[in-house]
Amino acid sequence: MARMPGATWLGEQSPRTPMSRYDIVCVHTIVGYAPAHAAHFSVKADGTILQSRDTAYRSAANLDGNHRVIAIENEDHGPAFGGTPRLPAWAPLTDAQVAANAQILAWAHTEHGVPLQPCPDSRPASRGLAYHRQGIPGNFGPGTAYPAPGRVDGGETWSSSAGKVCPTDTRIAQLPDILAAAIDLTHPTDPSQKPDPEEEAMTPADKSLIRRQNKATRKQVQLASELSTAEHEDLMAAVGKAQARTTRSKNQILAELKDLEREIAALDAETD
Repeated sequence: MARMPGATWLGEQSPRTPMSRYDIVCVHTIVGYAPAHAAHFSVKADGTILQSRDTAYRSAANLDGNHRVIAIENEDHGPAFGGTPRLPAWAPLTDAQVAANAQILAWAHTEHGVPLQPCPDSRPASRGLAYHRQGIPGNFGPGTAYPAPGRVDGGETWSSSAGKVCPTDTRIAQLPDILAAAIDLTHPTDPSQKPDPEEEAMTPADKSLIRRQNKATRKQVQLASELSTAEHEDLMAAVGKAQARTTRSKNQILAELKDLEREIAALDAETD
């Protein structure tokens, strides 16, 4: 059984078909009020998380991807959204909804191993944080009314309704915020923990390298939601090379620091 702590349990709303694996957390918009029992989770405007399906079982929100996708529906009607939104514009997720989606993603990462990364498309091997339209064929992409890409060749179909724009470009643009917040939640700073001796020994230059690496990761998250699949793959390869160079630089600095410590100890011994 897998029920998220802090979520309001609404009772099992599925036929209890088991999941086969956990690859993706997918963001939807309800076009209405929460809950939407087809998904595992629904998020209200105030950030309240409702759970309709144990994540041991499949949702009914991602069609061919149901066996591997954890689905989140998000409320979009009511006073917090100015009433009833209209396409192509749409009301963005509230700050509370962004935070709640991040909590679900962080929990899915810890509980089920869903990676904290942008999902590039709906292909069977793709993993990470996705949006529903990535599995929907239609007139989507740059130069159209709905610039965020839809289903690509070889991708799973995640809806029986071609042309569905879920969760809208306004909300798709907020996925980097969700992902960044989830990363922060899974790497908390605990003031009660004793300092890591290795971290304490780092030089300012070493710490600066790590800060630049983290900044690059956040930039990657922001850019990935705006790129085509091919462009995203090129970006991921470039980031991997940059991170490898950063890791080598960090290790070199630490090695030099240890060599210097040994030299100082040898000098101290000679002085004694």
